[in-house]
This record gives sequence, structure tokens and C-alpha cells, in this order.
Amino acid sequence: MTVQTINTLKGIATPVANEVYQVLGYSAQGDGGGGEFYWDSNDTTSAENGGTIFIASTGRWKRLYSGELNVRWFGAKGDNAADDFDAINNCIQYARQVFIAGGKLLFPRGIYRISQTLNITGASYWQIIGEGATLSPTSAITAINLEGHTLHYTGLNISFEALTYNQINENCVAIWLHKNGTTANNQVNNSIFEYFAIIGAHTGIKSVPNTGLVWQLDFKSIFFDIYEGVSDIQGIGFDIASGFNQGGSTTIRISKCSIQSFIVNRLDKNGNPIYPKGVGYRGYRIYYSSDVYIVDSSYDGYLGTTIQLNQNGQIMDIFSKNFHIDGFHCEALTNTLNANNVLAPFRINSTGFVDIKNVVILDSLMNCGGPTAAGAWFLFFGSGVVNFGTYNNNQINTTDNTPIYIITFSNLLDGDDVTNKRAQVNLSNAIQPSQVHLLNRNYNSVRFEAQEVNGLVTAVTGTAAATILNIPTTRGAFMLAVRGFSQIDGSVYFIDYLLVSRSRTSGIANVKPLFSDSSNYTAVTNTYTVTADGNIQLARTTATGFWVTAKVVNMI
Repeated sequence: MTVQTINTLKGIATPVANEVYQVLGYSAQGDGGGGEFYWDSNDTTSAENGGTIFIASTGRWKRLYSGELNVRWFGAKGDNAADDFDAINNCIQYARQVFIAGGKLLFPRGIYRISQTLNITGASYWQIIGEGATLSPTSAITAINLEGHTLHYTGLNISFEALTYNQINENCVAIWLHKNGTTANNQVNNSIFEYFAIIGAHTGIKSVPNTGLVWQLDFKSIFFDIYEGVSDIQGIGFDIASGFNQGGSTTIRISKCSIQSFIVNRLDKNGNPIYPKGVGYRGYRIYYSSDVYIVDSSYDGYLGTTIQLNQNGQIMDIFSKNFHIDGFHCEALTNTLNANNVLAPFRINSTGFVDIKNVVILDSLMNCGGPTAAGAWFLFFGSGVVNFGTYNNNQINTTDNTPIYIITFSNLLDGDDVTNKRAQVNLSNAIQPSQVHLLNRNYNSVRFEAQEVNGLVTAVTGTAAATILNIPTTRGAFMLAVRGFSQIDGSVYFIDYLLVSRSRTSGIANVKPLFSDSSNYTAVTNTYTVTADGNIQLARTTATGFWVTAKVVNMI
């Protein structure tokens, strides 16, 4: 027998025993909340739960299903208009009863407005699955409180776009990982979070530093689109911390995650402009943990922005033991970086091993009106051993061409807590070729490396542009060492160091000279360009033949 809605089913005066009733919708045909039901005349005590059990005139209507629980079965509409909190909460409460050994909580495609926080606690072995679905809080709240072990959260976006500019504050948290005890069930561990977006939150994923721990967490392919500086308190993308000292929470892995900062001229839902309040934004803040991995991730701004904040916006703020970066991309951060000797875009305090490699920084300004002319991109302190191998692919700019140092050391090995030691590796006009030796020596506990990856020898004659190296068009950026020796007089040579960068947003490749050294070549000008198909070309103002070797180096 077929009926239109749940209310129609409940209104049947004389149900037929042993009959399967097909319901076409929860409150309207085709809304996704229908299904198959049967009448249980013997059950007169079960409470109605709004999704799988409904009270009949006598007995109970019960849903026939297997597998996941669908929030639409409990009346959630996902129409970006109705408040779906009660329906989703009823589904969660029922899931607690039946997900003894785990289960799937399904959100079909749609935008689900919620007026209160969804508390998903004690959720061990749960799978929370969004099929292109979005949770949309209608006030400044935490969208989801989450607690449990062996969780799999995937595909369920969280957006605060339903709020106006003045409503967004530090209470706007997308996912809050709770850890209120000492057992696996009341902490968050052995869990995966992947393939979803967080839009407009003050804090994306948060873990409060109370008495519990988080461990074995894997965050993959999460996209953050942040409203930078809309709150008076600095916002954070990842805010992960344990309740104990450094090393308490273990094995936090973040891979292929992307944080994008404030979009200029963005409007709220009422069409009013969203202006930053000058407090900046921290992309990745991880405290009191150990074995932290950030792999193939990014923190990008937008080309052409002109906003300059008054306080530091940090890319990473790390206070953890054993920290690893392998692949990180920053581009167009003109509105977030305001470095000085106390804070830096990358601020790392570790008592363990720190391994940083393959970091790309393009078209970013360091001192946007900051108090100190010569800040540092990386600030290390603590007693950790730092391996800064293959730090490469950098284009570091300042508003006034003052020296900007890549690294500032504080309290490394010798206990000095004053930031008065700097690796003199900078990309300002004041750099000297004699400083290149820092690429191959130890500085306290920090090891620098420079490694040639590939190269070729080209005979260059005449003044026309000649191809000296071909690079993959997909490669983001790298440092290039070009050495030329005269084919006539071996005492005449030049060495040019270049930065070749390809914008990930525009796809345009550029060549930036860093510094040069030469002998008897001072009257000659070398001009470098890169073609769309990846050819590095050299044009000179002399026709004398030269043997030219162009080699990519792994670090600058």
C-alpha cells in the first residue's frame, strides 16, 4: 500500500497486519524522508523517535531499513530555510542506541540550517557522511561537538555564510574535538577527517586543552575559506592541543589541506562588506603534541589584495615535539604577514626533531606596516634539532626592500632566549655571494643543504636569447644557478642565482635575479626569461661564445 507522507501513515485508522506500507515522503512527496513501514500491533510502549518509530492509533509504525541512518528520515529538509536541528538531533539520539558497534550517519545533498550545536559524543566507530551536504549554523555557535574513537568524517561541509558580518565571532567553530576523560571513548583518536570545506568559521577544527588527549588523527583534503579578522580575537584554521605538556597528543597528520585568507570586497548575506579588524589569522596552531606531520598543504591569499593588517597573521604556530613539513605552499599573503622579532609567519617551538622541506612562498609581503623592518619568516626556539633541508622555491618580497631574513634562531642549544641570532640568508638587494657558504654548514643545531638536481651544458653565442634549460610547466618554483665560462678566455666567467616561480593562481612564470658573481664580466648584462612551455632563456649584450651550465638547486 502506498501513502503520501508520514502524517498520512499515522492517520490510518485501521492498519493492516503483515502489510508493507510505502511512504513517498516525510512531509511532502519526494523529500527523501519516506520509506517502507509495517504496523506492529504488539508494541504499545516504544516512544516515538521521529524517524523509525511512530505511534499509531494502536501499536506502532516501524521503519524497515538496513545500513545507514538518514537524517531525512527524521524530518530534516536540507532546503536552506527550515531549522533542521531537531530532526538531525533526533537522528543522532537514535544512532546512539543502535550504533553499538558503529554505523553510518548520512546527510544527503542539501543545506541544513541548525540553530543549536550538534553534540555527537560517545560516537565510537561512527561514519559521518555527507553527500555534497552542508551544515549552516544560523547563529554564532559551534556546529559540531565531536567525541569518540575510530571516527570517519567525510563530505559534510560546514558554512557560516548564513550569518552577517557582525554575528561572526570566536564562538563560530566548525568542529570541536572534545576529550573529557582518560579513555578512548571520551577522547578523539584513530580518526579520519577528509574531503569537505569549512567556510566563514572563526575557528575551523578545534581541540580544547583540557584533561584529555587526541591522537592518531588524519586530516585530509579539507578546504578552509576564512573570513579573516571579522572577530576581535585572532581566528585559527587548525587549533589542536592536548591537556598535557609537549608531547601529550601524538601523531597528528595534516595532508592536502588548503587555507585561503580574506577575499577583498566580500559581502555578507545582506550585501554588506566584510572588513577585517586587524587581528590576523593563524593557519595551523598545534600545541602540546608530538609527531606532527603537515604534508602537501597550503595557506594562500589572493593576488591584488591591498589590505594590510595591524597584527601578526601566522601561517603556523607550533609548540610540539617532533614536527615535520614536507610540501607547503604560500602565495599572495599580502594581507596577513606582519613579522617582527617575537612572532613570525612560521613560529616553531620544539624539544624534539624538526624536519622542514619543500616550502614554496610566492608573491608575499613580509612587513605590511609592521613595527620591525627585518622580520623573519621562520622563528625557531626551544632545544630541538632542526633539519632545514631542501628549503626551496621562495620569492620573498617586502614593501620597502629592507632585508628580510628567512630564519631567526632563539634558545637553540645554548639557552639564549633572545632572538639575536639570524642566518644571514636573505633575499634583499643587500645579499652578497659570500653568504652562499651558509647553504652548506651547520648553524647551532640547524643543518642547511644545497643539492644540484639536474643541469646541462649549452654553447651560447651571439646576443639572441638562447634556451639553457627546460622545466616542467607544472613545477611551481625553484632556484636556478647559472654558470658561464668564456670559450676564449677561461678567466672570464659569471655565476647568476635566479628564482623561477610559476604562480599557482595565474599560471604565469617569472624570473627574479637574486645575486651574481663574475670575473672580467662586469660590463655585460644577462637577461633571463621563461617561455610558456617552460624554456629558460638567456640573452646577453656580448657576442662572445660562452659555455653555460644551468642547474636547479634544492635550497636557497
